[in-house]
Amino acid sequence: MTTQPHRFLALAFLALAAVRGPAAPAGLPHYQPRQQLTGDMRTVAESSADPLMLGWVEGFKKYHPHFTIIDKGTAPLACVPGVICGGYDLGFPAREIWAFEEDLFKKIRGYGSFVIQVGLGAQKTTGLTPTLAVYVNAGNPIERITLDQLDAIYSAERRRGLGQDIRTWGDLGVKGEWAGRPIKAYSHRLPNGIDYFVQKVVTKGADFKKTTVELPMRRANFGPDDLMAQAVAADANGIGLGCFGNIIPGMKAIAVADTDRGPYYTGTFEEVQGMKYPLYRPIYMVIDRAPGQPIDPRLEEFLRFVLSAEGQAIVTASNGWIALSPAVAKVELAKLH
Repeated sequence: MTTQPHRFLALAFLALAAVRGPAAPAGLPHYQPRQQLTGDMRTVAESSADPLMLGWVEGFKKYHPHFTIIDKGTAPLACVPGVICGGYDLGFPAREIWAFEEDLFKKIRGYGSFVIQVGLGAQKTTGLTPTLAVYVNAGNPIERITLDQLDAIYSAERRRGLGQDIRTWGDLGVKGEWAGRPIKAYSHRLPNGIDYFVQKVVTKGADFKKTTVELPMRRANFGPDDLMAQAVAADANGIGLGCFGNIIPGMKAIAVADTDRGPYYTGTFEEVQGMKYPLYRPIYMVIDRAPGQPIDPRLEEFLRFVLSAEGQAIVTASNGWIALSPAVAKVELAKLH
């Protein structure tokens, strides 16, 4: 069941989208219903993303007044299992599907999940699925790093192919008194979305080194990104990953490239929306679609709306989540056929 504050935020997103007009990137297709839906369907969304989901639900209702979407906000770990067991038609974990969730999907359903990218994680807004910044101490002279180097810092396997282990700041090219200082890498206790993403994108599925310092996910009123920022600000040799919106005095974010061939990006809004910054976060919806079978018409209509100019305008109005570019939306729309 959705909460009243989430419903209020959803209506606010719709009102902003209506006042500003379609604020999504130009070139997105406008939504045109292919049929008038009746009946209902059930959706489940991660709690921080539920206001966005409800914005889509309310917007979709304008085109299908005789169709009801019953939505529930829940913990992020409940979204994918809710679809696997058939309790919900569509799940919105607002992040990547984790490896153990995909394994569970295949084990129970006999085939993999069907996912659609519907937006991007926040650039600076805290409390949402974040684009990740690489944190170092403010006194550290390093200005940039690659994913290959992060892989060699966090994982002994170095699946990205870098030829040597990285243990000191000198291994990253830092000169002078910093060259011999050991790197102290921080992560969070699993399971959590940030470190699963780092393992997927940076270490290519490899576990973190045993020397990596695990931080709790919460301490008092501080969340995981707060604790990561505090740890790096207090440790001259520290490195970690977290939201750009949690940067505090005593630490900084550095530029990132995929490999040493560059280019390096600092994580601006334009770089994130264009999916150029290497640590951008796609946000996905998941449904149960057997291979070779058409999508349920209810789900197809709803997903077409989400990927339209009208649906992406609601993303833009959410004040945090980032809308898809027309090129990416076109690719995702093609998956529905």
